[in-house]
Amino acid sequence: MSALPQRMLEKGDRVHGFSVSQVTPLGDLQLVAYELSHEKSGARVLHLHGEDRENLFAIALATPPPDNTGLPHILEHTVLCGSRKYPVKDPFVELLKTSLATFLNAMTYPDKTVYPCASMNEKDFFNIADVYCDAVFNPLLSKIHFMQEGYHLEFADPEDPDSPLVIKGIVYNEMKGAYSDLDTLIQRHVRMSLFPDNAYGLDSGGDPEVLPSLTYERFVEFHRTYYHPANSRIFLYGHIPTERHLEFLDRNYLSGYGRIAIDTSIKEQPKWGEPRRKTVVYPLGRSQEPARKAAVVLAFFTNQVTDQLRSLCMHVLDSYLLDNAASPLRKALIDSGLGEELTESGYSSDQRDAFFTVGLKGTEPEHTDAIADLVRATCGEVVRKGLERRKLEAAFHRLELSCREIRPMYPLQLMQRAYSGWLYGMDPVLAIRLSEQLAELRTRYEADPMFFERALDEMIVQNPHYTVLTFVPDKEYLLEKERALRRELEVRKASLGPGQREALLEEAREIAAIQCAPNPPEARASLPRLSLEDVDQEPAELATTAEEVCGRPLLWTDMFSNGVSYIAVAFDLRGIDDDLVDYLPLFADALRKMGAAGLSYEEMAEREALASGGVDTSIAWGGTVEDCRAFEPYLVVTANSLDPKLPDMLGVVSDRLLALDLSDRDRLEDVILQGRMHRASDIVPRGNAYAALYAARHLNANCAFAERVAGITQVRTYDRLARIFDRDHEGIVRRLERIGEFLAARERVTVSCLTGERGRGVVEGWMEKLLRGMAGGRSEPEPTEALEVDAGARPRREGVAAATEVSFAATVVPAVAAAHTAAPAVLLLSVSLSFGYLWDEIRVRRGAYGARAEYHWPTGVLSLTSYRDPCIKETLETFEKVVQHAAEEMDLSEAAVEQAIIGTIKVLDPPIRPPQAVGVALRRYLRRETPRFRSEFRKRLLSLRGDDIRRVAREIVAPSSRNACVCVLASRERLDAANALLKEAALSISDL
Repeated sequence: MSALPQRMLEKGDRVHGFSVSQVTPLGDLQLVAYELSHEKSGARVLHLHGEDRENLFAIALATPPPDNTGLPHILEHTVLCGSRKYPVKDPFVELLKTSLATFLNAMTYPDKTVYPCASMNEKDFFNIADVYCDAVFNPLLSKIHFMQEGYHLEFADPEDPDSPLVIKGIVYNEMKGAYSDLDTLIQRHVRMSLFPDNAYGLDSGGDPEVLPSLTYERFVEFHRTYYHPANSRIFLYGHIPTERHLEFLDRNYLSGYGRIAIDTSIKEQPKWGEPRRKTVVYPLGRSQEPARKAAVVLAFFTNQVTDQLRSLCMHVLDSYLLDNAASPLRKALIDSGLGEELTESGYSSDQRDAFFTVGLKGTEPEHTDAIADLVRATCGEVVRKGLERRKLEAAFHRLELSCREIRPMYPLQLMQRAYSGWLYGMDPVLAIRLSEQLAELRTRYEADPMFFERALDEMIVQNPHYTVLTFVPDKEYLLEKERALRRELEVRKASLGPGQREALLEEAREIAAIQCAPNPPEARASLPRLSLEDVDQEPAELATTAEEVCGRPLLWTDMFSNGVSYIAVAFDLRGIDDDLVDYLPLFADALRKMGAAGLSYEEMAEREALASGGVDTSIAWGGTVEDCRAFEPYLVVTANSLDPKLPDMLGVVSDRLLALDLSDRDRLEDVILQGRMHRASDIVPRGNAYAALYAARHLNANCAFAERVAGITQVRTYDRLARIFDRDHEGIVRRLERIGEFLAARERVTVSCLTGERGRGVVEGWMEKLLRGMAGGRSEPEPTEALEVDAGARPRREGVAAATEVSFAATVVPAVAAAHTAAPAVLLLSVSLSFGYLWDEIRVRRGAYGARAEYHWPTGVLSLTSYRDPCIKETLETFEKVVQHAAEEMDLSEAAVEQAIIGTIKVLDPPIRPPQAVGVALRRYLRRETPRFRSEFRKRLLSLRGDDIRRVAREIVAPSSRNACVCVLASRERLDAANALLKEAALSISDL
């Protein structure tokens, strides 16, 4: 994107059945917004036209849930299981396998369902948009797919009516996983408790205990009622001319519909005269102690999002109260010692009735009143004393930066803005023009200095419509729920007559037959396809150049960034002492959250908020493209700012790097407690990643390092640090100081930057000063040999017990380095397995929410994982059959391989936005990922044949499978039950 595109249409124009209602130039975003309506069907369209090659198409429909069965959610899944024009059973998966889509998914919100897809290839874009349109308006909605995606009853042994009755279904298992996660439970109960009298008091995703009461007839009727163009809002983005989109929509879909009236109204929630309270039980691991595991949350119904200025005001107040360590509400809660970490807090405006949430995790139920009183007292004090101008400016700055920033999945970001109020009658362009809205809000504030105080007083302090939720852990919760479900199913089974049992057996056979049967050739032929001629033969390259400052690399990337600058500083960690490795994440947290340069943590946080969008840290691991066993880990510090704030942002980064202050004992303890809670909360949402890291730690030094700094070992490390802090505070600080001393060597530094021309000199001068403030060290960082893996003491099959109703399984095997001639085939195999064999076996046939294969070339590892999986034994057996499938059963005809190549090459061609560009440039430089390497890798991928895939499966993956390592993350009960079936292949179980 580099200039405002030329206007193509004018207000009042009529083209392809559409009338243009509004044309709005968006100069700061270099876009033109076209608002249109389809005269015959009533569909409404917004096209944000610019020069971006990534084009996005999305259809949103208002789908208020009628109950807690998850009807909108199950429908979202099932419409993508075949349509009139494309009668394949899984067009969504076929597109994932064979298109160049940069985004392809569907989302169920509390009151709407959205189907977005995107591609940078114009032919591919219209292919996938056509499949999506036909899926939405003309789905097959077969009963079998309803049962597969939603739920169905089946005997544990589908051929034995004497075996126990079980419930299967993809959405059913997805929601069982969601209801095992504390953060997700908080989000759901907040909405449902605040709005008990309208649709927001219902769970559009589905309560697993209620979901099995949904009937197929109600399911079909819901689609008939709401899935009509008159109820649609179509969002378009990118460089394709508007007329092309309109012609496609009118000719293929909309012209066949007439306008109808559809009632999508949501009742007004009556305002309460006094607050309400509720206690919610959530699952805890059997080995965990419930002490300090409760959560207390307050949620306030603040406003309707149709009041755009009030919503923007709440966003400012959210930032002011909670954004950083100096924010008054965050500081009061953390400093109180009543809990360890904030719950997911802030202003939520993704539905008509918006709300503000704040709370603490890592607390006790008896602290509920104290936490509730503290929240209201702190907000009341802010109102009485008045908002501090400096903190308010920081809040405005953060929002202004957010408005300008072109973040990853940028078209999706703009889509979400447009949909935030469009379905409730708001002009969607208002939400896109946030910079103008912020300017108006600032003008209002400057004319009325008490504007924000009155808003805070009205929406929080004096607002009686709020709920206080206490989430109490229970070690027996999962076990009791499983027992109750078994009893219920036993009663239900006992009530079945012979005919009903036979019907269940027949249904199971029919489902299995359809799931196992390939799509008919004529059905597959109906799907639009690309050929290799449609694919770019050479990779797109970043405009990155390298220079040196004081002998160290400085990388410049040239890209339009809408007035935002980015910096990334990498520190080579080779040679670090082994006893410091486990402390690296704590050092990274302290770097962001402690004081520095003579300023307290609050003062530093406020200074950072005024200067930047925040300083972040990460730890990278892996080898080079030539050698995945080369141990080259890095600590990376990143920051961004508006261009005029660049010098201030760089000053913050320097002070955090060179003048970190670890002397505040209480603050360091808070950082540890927050880190412990954050990591504990992350396990269930990312269970597959944790299982894969834990299994892979036995394979090589990079994998061992990765698990120690980012896996279950690190979760345990934070737990240990919290327990020993009082008696070993000085020892912890000393290790952190040693890490700081280790990093303060200029030979370890590489810098990557993206900024405007005026900022280049600023960055060069800053980098020179930074390096001169560091000590000189060895000319080349020494390798770390202490992390080498003892292959002789390798436990191959492990289970980790956690509080979750579903499982996460992982099998990992060593593969090859990226420069190896077989690497493109390994990548293609991983993509094809993800959307072929693993999808069919684990998701479709057994009801897991997800399964995938991933080739991680920096560590040279191929991983197979499942997500929110009801099975363990069957999934592990599926993983074991991967080689046989690839070598003997996989369709490797010339046509199939061509489609697999197309589906794989998009992994190499993701859209790179400015925040990613500095990191990508840095990674490519440090991992020796040259343009020549990328070109050669791409050519090898494009030239693959079926025999190449078979050879890789037999000669690389099969021998490596002898060194396969397994980890399953699940409840103790599920692991024990799986071991009873696995017998000699049982898992060695440890507690989280």
